[in-house]
Amino acid sequence: MAKKKKYEIEDLDRDSPSYPNQKLKLILPIPPSINHIYQNVGRGSRRLTTEAVKYIKTAQDIAKKEIKKTGWKKDGEKVWNVMDLYFYFPDKRVRDSHNCLKLLTDCMEGLLFYDDYFLLPRIQDVQLDRENPRLEILYYPQIKEGDKNGNKSN
Repeated sequence: MAKKKKYEIEDLDRDSPSYPNQKLKLILPIPPSINHIYQNVGRGSRRLTTEAVKYIKTAQDIAKKEIKKTGWKKDGEKVWNVMDLYFYFPDKRVRDSHNCLKLLTDCMEGLLFYDDYFLLPRIQDVQLDRENPRLEILYYPQIKEGDKNGNKSN
């Protein structure tokens, strides 16, 4: 009988979080879908729509205020972070919540994290709230087994 080979599992680049217990909660307007954030401007190029530009400014302003209010600190460049997302839509129209991630993650890059490559967006729930449509975000570092800070990393 042939011996089974043991495979060593190599992990991606990752740093241990310097602030492992830090969490940031944001309440933002629902981002426009990726289908509505670009407009063609000729010769195969495109730019952000006015709606997308307004959303970026609004979302960044809210995030900056919350960061200042809570004293939240951006972690290391290669720390993987989780972004739990809770959508509250204004009506029962069929929407693809995944299409809202592009603009949201791009506009938070540089504020909450260095590169959205190290971001783990997780849509946790989608509900109806006609009175107060919004996107609630809970943002925190990923913790894995073996982390030098006593967390669970690598």
